[in-house]
Amino acid sequence: MSDNFISDLNDYFCKRYANFDRISSMPSYESVTISMVLKNRNRIEEGAYAANEMRKLAYQPNAGQVLAELKERYVDDNFSFSVRVAPWRKRVGAFFGKSWTGHAVAAVIKKYGEEPAAMAERLGVGEKVWANVLKGYYIPEKVLLFKLFLLLGMRREDCDTLMKICESYFNYEDARDVVVRYLIDYRVYNREMIDAAFDEFRLRRIL
Repeated sequence: MSDNFISDLNDYFCKRYANFDRISSMPSYESVTISMVLKNRNRIEEGAYAANEMRKLAYQPNAGQVLAELKERYVDDNFSFSVRVAPWRKRVGAFFGKSWTGHAVAAVIKKYGEEPAAMAERLGVGEKVWANVLKGYYIPEKVLLFKLFLLLGMRREDCDTLMKICESYFNYEDARDVVVRYLIDYRVYNREMIDAAFDEFRLRRIL
């Protein structure tokens, strides 16, 4: 496995990760001013942008050391169920065969050459639960969507569309979301590399 992969992932993480509370609690963290971020750029026009950017790891004088400390101390406290019950109106629609969510999930799976009904075992969910997802009685939670994206090697635009339909979003204060976004953005779907990316940030593997 190329060392450049982890290096690229680190650079991406430093630019995207936005949990300032965690970043600022690292021993090597140093305060960064707006002027340090903007340098010779227009402080009035770009000040609001810089105020958020200066909180990120990428602008730390010793970014590599802060990142190493963050990885060492990171605790993956993510927990969610694989699915949630669809709102009442959507369940009624699903009963009459009008589930946009279920149809969208099935359609994207078919687009990538797989049979929707056969995905339950690969996704690690029960057959009955998965059948109710495809019917629209259940809506996939983010962790289940992430599994689907990585297993199928989905393109970014399809991932974003399905996230929107399922009313989920990437949270860049969560290391797992940043890592998964990197894998999607750069189409890194080799299982060994996916596992290495999760292990690098002390994240529980989802595949």
